[in-house]
Amino acid sequence: MTGAPVSSLDGRPADQPTGGGLVLSAALLAVLPLVAAEALVAFVDPVAGAVVHALLLWALLVGWVRSGDRTLLALALVPLGRVTSLALTLDSTSAGAYALAGLPLLVAVVWSYRDMIGWRGRRGRPAWHAVVVALSGIPLGFAVHALVDLPQAGGMPLVLAAPVVFVFAGVLEELVYRGPVQRVLTRRFGTVGVVLADLLFTAAYLPTHEAGLILAMAVLGLAAGFYVRQTLSLTPVAVAHGLLAAGALVVWPLWG
Repeated sequence: MTGAPVSSLDGRPADQPTGGGLVLSAALLAVLPLVAAEALVAFVDPVAGAVVHALLLWALLVGWVRSGDRTLLALALVPLGRVTSLALTLDSTSAGAYALAGLPLLVAVVWSYRDMIGWRGRRGRPAWHAVVVALSGIPLGFAVHALVDLPQAGGMPLVLAAPVVFVFAGVLEELVYRGPVQRVLTRRFGTVGVVLADLLFTAAYLPTHEAGLILAMAVLGLAAGFYVRQTLSLTPVAVAHGLLAAGALVVWPLWG
């Protein structure tokens, strides 16, 4: 899906920084604590990290209620995702666990899109590059499976596991990080917002302790971020990430 720039609901042009005076605003200050909380989950103690994420979630929501700053609302999706994933799937890698952990986040993302983003798509045939980007998830999923030792997402038949992982381990991440999170950060900070969104996205992979996967997702996330910013089209990168996740966690492991 491609689209033309639209105005935000508060009247500002989309994806335009709002001024240098906001460089040290609550949005930017919230990024580093979120990254630190992910590092705490990964390298110190998951329970302590979950507590910190819960406190950050509370602080961001309170800040949004008091200030009306939708940047805080979008960033609240990050700790929400981590808290639900740790609460429901601390020791599980089944496809069903991905769905249980992701469902509250999916509901929040859908609500935030309606309330905050206001993205309108332009109907028509997708551009050639959109098709290429979307299908790139297939070889990327095979590469990740071949290079990184990841646990297989089983627990249900392939015809169910693959779609579940496609949505909750792939598409949903793009809806969060290249959706509301990148949208509000680029509106506030311009192109730097793409980097900040990718920093949060990469930090979410720290608990895997897989250096190769973390580096790969950092690079792919940055590329996806700039693609979305340039084309205003989220669908291709969401499909690519979904195919990557379903391939790496469900399909390719069945082939040995």
